Amino acid sequence: MPRITISEPGKTPQPYRLKTDRQSTKIGRGSDNDIILESGSASTYHCEMIRVDGGFILEDNDSTNGILIDDTRFKIIDLVDGMTVSIGEDIEYNFELSEEELEILEEEEFEPKQRAAFPKAKSQPEPRQKKKAVSLHDDEEDDEKEEEEEYEEVIVRRKVKKQKELTIVEDEEEEEQEVIKPQLRSDPAKSAPLAPAKSGGIFTILIFAILAVACLLGGMIVRHYQDHKTLLFEKHFK
Repeated sequence: MPRITISEPGKTPQPYRLKTDRQSTKIGRGSDNDIILESGSASTYHCEMIRVDGGFILEDNDSTNGILIDDTRFKIIDLVDGMTVSIGEDIEYNFELSEEELEILEEEEFEPKQRAAFPKAKSQPEPRQKKKAVSLHDDEEDDEKEEEEEYEEVIVRRKVKKQKELTIVEDEEEEEQEVIKPQLRSDPAKSAPLAPAKSGGIFTILIFAILAVACLLGGMIVRHYQDHKTLLFEKHFK
């Protein structure tokens, strides 16, 4: 059975014996792991040892401090007899196989799966450095953004120009109105219609003529009655 020894600071190294045919062994601070760690540098589900054809691998579960060999961080490590792996910052993971287990694994075909993690623990780029690595897709997005900004600027300039033109037209119309008003005030004869004035004068003269005739007839009737005690035209009605 593979032998795993976990060494944490201030604790006695803890050995674990696992069956060769065991497919998975979960390691971390969570209480539901197969091997429970106590160090604060370990994540809840830090890593997992997996049985593959011809041996075992140790795979990182996107932990905070990762799994390392000689200060180099890896995503997957091919476990070899007598290997020591660092879990987090202060935990040592020692892997050993017996001669019988080595003979069993030699009969199987093993394909290397070891893969370094990116970015590495010692050379993680800062956020500002990430911005410097610009891809072709980012360049295209920047170009599209610049074109959109230029288009918006053109639209704004057109709106401002149109607004200025409207303002000039309104000012010219107001000036024309101010010129027309004094002309109307200075020459009322031109602005007043002539036809209504003539028709009004004829109508007034006609009324005065009718009133004059009526007054004249009334006076004649009254005078005739005073002189003859009879109404005017009375004989013609008898």
